[in-house]
Amino acid sequence: MWDHKATFVLKKDQLQHVEIKAQGRDHHLAFRWTLYKNGGLVMHISYDRQNFQPLLYAKYRKNSFMIDLFSKPADGNVANYWTPYALLQFKAFDPKKREAWFDLLIKGYGKNEIYFEKGR
Repeated sequence: MWDHKATFVLKKDQLQHVEIKAQGRDHHLAFRWTLYKNGGLVMHISYDRQNFQPLLYAKYRKNSFMIDLFSKPADGNVANYWTPYALLQFKAFDPKKREAWFDLLIKGYGKNEIYFEKGR
């Protein structure tokens, strides 16, 4: 179902960079977590200079943040509506090691060549 999948383990304030290449353009995704309290993880996410600060939980439906890789078309054509996206999922937290586990899933719908590489 997913075109790409990667797993990350991050400590507090450890910044993860991901480069996504699609439609002849380079896109930059960076994310980190800053606080884990009452089962919620405060995230800082940047995609192509747009910043987001979601609160993620390990529970289903509250564990993911979706990033549209491209703008949706303005014409409203249903055939063009499904655009590629990335889904950052919070999977688990280890309180002893103070580490959070994430999956990064990318769906391209076969319309675009999408490549990605983990950064530092």
